[in-house]
Amino acid sequence: MNGYGDGPPRFSRPRRRGPRGAQSLAPRGGDRPRHPARRQSCPPELREPFVEARDFLAGLIAVLGLPARLGFGGIDPARDGQQITIDVHALDPRGPARYRDRDDHDDGLAILIGKHGATLDALSAVTNAVMHRGEQRDLFFTVDVEGYRERRVATLRSIATRCATKVIHERVAVELEPMPPAERRIIHLALAAHRDVATESTGEGRDRRVVIMPRGSVLPGPEEDDESFD
Repeated sequence: MNGYGDGPPRFSRPRRRGPRGAQSLAPRGGDRPRHPARRQSCPPELREPFVEARDFLAGLIAVLGLPARLGFGGIDPARDGQQITIDVHALDPRGPARYRDRDDHDDGLAILIGKHGATLDALSAVTNAVMHRGEQRDLFFTVDVEGYRERRVATLRSIATRCATKVIHERVAVELEPMPPAERRIIHLALAAHRDVATESTGEGRDRRVVIMPRGSVLPGPEEDDESFD
């Protein structure tokens, strides 16, 4: 995870009420959130663990001195239970255009994303480690900042489609840049049912990447794919 830097500025408790399930980390006289909160609330039976996880994450973000608003981002099925998304949105005094499409820029809340969402994954892992010390073993949490994950999934699917077209037209294998397991899995799933191309992972550790090739081709060497499609 990225370093937390120097001591944070002073924060006041939020004075405005947001939608149910949201918490604001606004400085004194903080500005309105740039993005409207999603009109959904946490199911009552999951309200207590969600609030605990949200407040823990809010404390981590406050250490960074980043004015932010945290809220319930939805619930999805997970392999061993349910997964709750905690949405993080910026409270930016410089206006709504500053952060919207700049995931790779080091301002706003981009420090919470990291390269390929690595810091988001670390925040999610820490939050789950804290929450799983009790009985909530079948409830998982994922952190999202300004809708980054949804946009990143769309980007990866677009990359997969474009590279598949190149493979078909040129009859060559295309090797993508190194990606974390979750992102490699998105590429694999995007092309799993494709009639003309296949995907495999190659490399080790942080250098592991997806190769898209004509269906029926075999990568040289004893490579084994580590992604699960369950």
